[in-house]
Formats: sequence, C-alpha cells, structure tokens
Amino acid sequence: MRPVSTYIIETDNALFTLVVTETDEGGPYSASYIGTSPKFEQTEIDDDDSGPAQEDLEGKLEDADFDALLAACHREIVERGGEIVSIEDISDDDDEER
Repeated sequence: MRPVSTYIIETDNALFTLVVTETDEGGPYSASYIGTSPKFEQTEIDDDDSGPAQEDLEGKLEDADFDALLAACHREIVERGGEIVSIEDISDDDDEER
C-alpha cells in the first residue's frame, strides 16, 4: 500500500489524523483515521475511580473512488468529533526521496 494523502482535521471537539492509501495505481483506496479529544465533560462525580469515558475516535473505510472515500470519512469524523473547523493537507508530495 502506498500513502496517497495525509490530513489533519480539527473539529469542534477533537483533532484527527486521516491517512489515505492505495493498493494499486488509481485505487482501490483505504483510509484510516484516529482522533484525540482534548475536551472532557464530567456532569457529576461518581464514587468509583473511573475517569471520564473516552469515545472511540478511530475508523477505517475503503472505496474504489477517492472522493467518495474522503466524503465518507468526513461524515464519520463529524459524527464522532463535531463540525469540522479546519482541514490541513500534510501529504508529502516528494515521493522521490523514499
């Protein structure tokens, strides 16, 4: 698998890294993302020692169409982290050094 694109996605409640890879030239594509949530809400203090529950902020998707795959990832990220605030493409376009 060859990395195609890497993005940092900031939402209202979390920060995600999204990596898209392709198995062959032109697809199919696979994407995986992982997010961390810096905002924790604790509505009441329990007697147990457990901390605030952390939501599952990881996911994997596949699609033959690159744009459809990105759109599906964005939908899942919004569901898990809130509205998207910014997307930064941090892909390394200089593959010749690898």
